[in-house]
Amino acid sequence: MWTKYHTAYLTDGCWSPTRPAVFYTTRMDGTLDIWDFLFKQNDPTLSIQVCDDPLMSLRAQDQGKLIACGSQQGTATLLELSEGLIQLQRNEKSLVTAMFERETRREKILEARHREMKLKERTKSKGAAEKEDDEKEEDYDEEDLVGKAEADFFDTIEHAVKLREKKDAEKKKQEEALKASEDAGSGKVSPIDEESKEKEE
Repeated sequence: MWTKYHTAYLTDGCWSPTRPAVFYTTRMDGTLDIWDFLFKQNDPTLSIQVCDDPLMSLRAQDQGKLIACGSQQGTATLLELSEGLIQLQRNEKSLVTAMFERETRREKILEARHREMKLKERTKSKGAAEKEDDEKEEDYDEEDLVGKAEADFFDTIEHAVKLREKKDAEKKKQEEALKASEDAGSGKVSPIDEESKEKEE
């Protein structure tokens, strides 16, 4: 049960003293609204333009026959209501009680659904945050793995280059040793030995 939006503010209101389903409201545009929510729930049953000035106060007679409205300019207006708005309708009290109980249950259901939706959103946002953290950790792990792989690759290349240089050096020594042994077997004298002999002479 709700009403549509009004451009004029509500200023006062009161229940009917004789009918539990009827109440009255006044507005800033000088209108008196009479509500009977067993008849209509979203619109007033009767709207009366009492004056052009804002209505600021509202009082109902104990018998429910008369209503007094006071304007912002100090003018009081007395209105007489029809018998349909005064006399208690059949089963009105039980119908009003059932309606209020139904609206109370509906409000509790809506509040429960609202809480459930908020909890779902909170859980979803928390899950998204955890997923983002996991993705960041995975990114960091991938970066660490890439860096480690690069370091291992360069270490392997450096080790291979050193082994190759070592093998080349050993091969060169072997060739030199083999050449020296061949020269010694053929009786050839190396140019260095010849120079040293010439100096001695």
